[in-house]
Amino acid sequence: MSIEQQDWIQEQNRLKRVKSEIQTEMKRLEGIVEHRGSEVLDIRRNFWDEITVNLSNYDDVAETAASITQQQAVLTQQERSFRHAELTLHKLLKLEKTPYFARIDFSEKNHDKLEHVYIGIGSVVDEDTNELLVYDWRAPISGMFYDYTPGPAKYKTPEGEIEGEMALKRQYIIKNSQLEDMFDTGINIGDEMLQVMLAKNAHDKMGSIVMTIQQEQNQIIRDDQHRVLIVQGSAGSGKTSVALQRVAYLLYKYRNALDADQMLLFSPNSLFNDYVSNVLPELGEANMQQTTFQDHLDRGFDDEWTLEDAYDQLEYLLNGSEQLVDYQMRVKSIEWKTSIEFMGVMDQYIEHLKGKDMLFHDFTFKEKVLISKEELAELFYHEFGHDESISNRLDKVKGKVLSELEKIEQRVARNVYKRTLNSPKYLGSNKEMKEESNKKARKALAPLREKAKTLAFVDVIGMYKQLLTDEQWMKRFEGSSDNFFELAKKTINQLNNRKIPYEDATPMVYFQTAFKGFHTLNRIKQVIIDEAQDYSPFQLEYIRRLFPRAKFTLLGDLNQGIYYANVQSYNRIGQLFGEEDVKVMRLTKSYRSTDEIIEFSKRILRKPEPIQPIGRHGESPQIIAVKQVEQLAPTVAEGVRLMLRKGAESVAVICKTDQESAEVYRMLLTLLDQEVHLFTKKSRSFLSGVVVVPAYLAKGLEFDGVIVFNASRTVYEHDSERKLLYTACTRALHYLNVYFVGELSPLIGS
Repeated sequence: MSIEQQDWIQEQNRLKRVKSEIQTEMKRLEGIVEHRGSEVLDIRRNFWDEITVNLSNYDDVAETAASITQQQAVLTQQERSFRHAELTLHKLLKLEKTPYFARIDFSEKNHDKLEHVYIGIGSVVDEDTNELLVYDWRAPISGMFYDYTPGPAKYKTPEGEIEGEMALKRQYIIKNSQLEDMFDTGINIGDEMLQVMLAKNAHDKMGSIVMTIQQEQNQIIRDDQHRVLIVQGSAGSGKTSVALQRVAYLLYKYRNALDADQMLLFSPNSLFNDYVSNVLPELGEANMQQTTFQDHLDRGFDDEWTLEDAYDQLEYLLNGSEQLVDYQMRVKSIEWKTSIEFMGVMDQYIEHLKGKDMLFHDFTFKEKVLISKEELAELFYHEFGHDESISNRLDKVKGKVLSELEKIEQRVARNVYKRTLNSPKYLGSNKEMKEESNKKARKALAPLREKAKTLAFVDVIGMYKQLLTDEQWMKRFEGSSDNFFELAKKTINQLNNRKIPYEDATPMVYFQTAFKGFHTLNRIKQVIIDEAQDYSPFQLEYIRRLFPRAKFTLLGDLNQGIYYANVQSYNRIGQLFGEEDVKVMRLTKSYRSTDEIIEFSKRILRKPEPIQPIGRHGESPQIIAVKQVEQLAPTVAEGVRLMLRKGAESVAVICKTDQESAEVYRMLLTLLDQEVHLFTKKSRSFLSGVVVVPAYLAKGLEFDGVIVFNASRTVYEHDSERKLLYTACTRALHYLNVYFVGELSPLIGS
């Protein structure tokens, strides 16, 4: 729809007015930020000047502690106020460049007034008239922009539903405070605008999508009715972006009851954490807490243990031979140790341990047993009631042990004192000798006290081995098989070498909680799990119990479930979280790739989840045969150069494994003139340009061009590798080249 010249003039004049108001507010905030920053520095610098320290007696100590607490509260409040002003100023800096991106004209039912609603990433108010010049995209009235075309429309407010008529829906392209273009649209969020945005190259990091949120995405973003929201999104459907906009929306709607540090994102890896780190700051919100499940597991074991991670496990499965008995046994082991049934057996076994079979470690000092494991078992089973929980009884055992260690420490101190007294070299006073003896005894027994306090005297590993080798218990597990004890033997050999297979890590951390108490994280109110299809039922149930007061958003794509020994389904996830609290929503449209790339990739899967292209066309994917393996790297290097010449700013050479990626990286370093980056599981920062990456690490990322390095039959042959190959192909926005030597993978089809 064409825009009249008069409209252009009016819109440009309004843009100037809004920009002027933003600049006025920025000047005011700059003064506040400077003032509050100075106050914070002054309080820190003079923190102790405002506190009277007196430790003469208990009352004085209590008064001193209260004084410190009060001063700390003042500092915390000033720091919070400073951060809020700084964050608001940061948002205004962004608003100055792009004050708004959309407008709707809306009149309420039975009202004649037509309201012009301009929508941006934050609100702008005329301080003189209190007129709302720009509405925040998260405001209830702004939701109509995403949900309706011109015509009847409505939105919800705390007071009820407002109905009316939308007369206009307009979108703007504003850069550096200049109006470059605008579109009036009578269809979905403008096809014109969407095509403009999607035709662009990939950015260094993920950005916000508030300008192009689609109706089905908006429903997910604004859903606050369900305790558990499961989003099945095809590759390129924007599910991760939607989840992050959802976080921003929830922070806006519940700003008096929800902080960013009460929200937690479980992402696939540290590289992905960096890739998405700009989205919330772009929207003027602080980043929420981010972690990986692997990081959580690592905290459950000390440095003496070597913990396999999910990628090492996958590398084993990708490089191994499915015909080997050891390989088949490992897959079976993964299947049953990741199941909810195995957790059930563990729960029963933990209950059994209340009556017998608890294992302990001796307390030894200079090779002498001070408190034996038998004495600890006697304390646990006969000193305290069987009706108490294991963790409560262990707490009482700990108290008894610490009390006994105190007595032993006194004896050690007396012995040290006697030796010192008889030493002709020591010239100190009697009082000094006693103090020095006490210090030495305390230092000598410090490791034993720490062992008691942390319950390290409980032999968790021993009891886990005991469970695996107990025929009576393992027969209760429906997933057990005839070669079950062969599997158990292999696991125990690993544990004896201080190595923990990935499939055992979560059960062992869970097992620890039975003894040390399940320390739930009640402060977390929202948990987002990305790539949820790669979490086992055992892991998801563990996470559910870890955050008992949280609401969950689970994002996944069953088409990309590359951990094929851990087959997941949303029905099963719904059962874990309680089906009455679960809502499954599907994003089937793929906005990332061209139609040609999407149709090519779909053929790799046998029964794909629904994927719908949006009509953005480009080059067909190229399948390129290479005669000899020695020619593969040079041919791929030429393919990279060609994509760059076509305008690609980011090109990923995607390999099957970590080892193949390292080899290809070394070859491309010598074959290409430009810089090449290698992504590994240890990578912390996302870098654009030319990258080499294993397929499993590329999940969630996107690139202008993608090269599948070697899609020969010898590399991608088995059905179990279909989803990995599909994942590699669907990283591409504009260009996809697939190379092979000899025979093409049968997974690609005709």
